[in-house]
Amino acid sequence: MMNFVPVGRFFSMGDGRVGQYLSTRVLSVRTPFRRYSRSNDVCYLGFEKLSQAQKFAQSLASSGLRFTVQKSQVLTQFPYEIKLYGDTETAKRLAYWDRKDHDRASQRSVIAA
Repeated sequence: MMNFVPVGRFFSMGDGRVGQYLSTRVLSVRTPFRRYSRSNDVCYLGFEKLSQAQKFAQSLASSGLRFTVQKSQVLTQFPYEIKLYGDTETAKRLAYWDRKDHDRASQRSVIAA
């Protein structure tokens, strides 16, 4: 697993695409300089296990969102990823809760030390 993920920073992904890690496991990819770019926006959500990704995919499916579950192609620090098409608001909410989980986990480790 990659140790450092530049959360919040924008970076070029080539072909006019711009990436931004919203949290350590949520990457938003946009094409801001193209016409109708919103329809090309995607978000990648990383998972350690396929079963985790499949379970989360069930909740996305029940919400009627368009996505694919795949072996990692973009988030190489995770073995599996979900590619979520077009819905950046859902990705922002997921990133918020992921950051909250990280904060709680780091607080627990400080208390335990």
